[in-house]
Amino acid sequence: MNVDEEIVLLKQLAQGNEKSFETLYYAYRIKVFGGILKLVKSSDFAQDILQDVFVKVWQNRSKINPDKSFKSYLYAITQSAVYDFFRKLASDKTKTDQLIALSVNHYVNDIEEELSYKDMEKHLRDILDIMPERCREVYVLCKLEGRSYDEVAQLLNISTATINNHIVKASRIIKSNWNWSYYGAMVLFFTMIEY
Repeated sequence: MNVDEEIVLLKQLAQGNEKSFETLYYAYRIKVFGGILKLVKSSDFAQDILQDVFVKVWQNRSKINPDKSFKSYLYAITQSAVYDFFRKLASDKTKTDQLIALSVNHYVNDIEEELSYKDMEKHLRDILDIMPERCREVYVLCKLEGRSYDEVAQLLNISTATINNHIVKASRIIKSNWNWSYYGAMVLFFTMIEY
């Protein structure tokens, strides 16, 4: 979704449009969930926090400024929700014990996950190397560095429509050259990109 589409959705959301809320939820839930999961190490806890984040978005929909970055807004709400989670956790021994056990398990698996991640990242870089230069540049700026289409358009002095065309082309190249044995690592990689 480009910036203009997002602005329209945010204006509709402010008026209570549930369909626009769903569209934004499905556009951002994976990245938000991935960011939370890195911090709390539990998919159950992360899922609960994710729901809290989007409940707050819905409750405060009339206060959202569509001209400001929705990603930044989501990030601030997520930070607050994770902080609240850890504050409540400090007074709940059962949850604390559960989180400690999960952290130990994650630590044991960290080396294997890191190796998979590095292999997958190298594979992606190899695919990026075969892309046309401008196509690769746009993909890296938008998808790996998380810049908006408008920001990249200004930076490269091209239209947002051209940005979109490059992203579509890059995605096709990646899809057609991807080694699907890296599927799990790919999901991990893209959820780890800052939202």
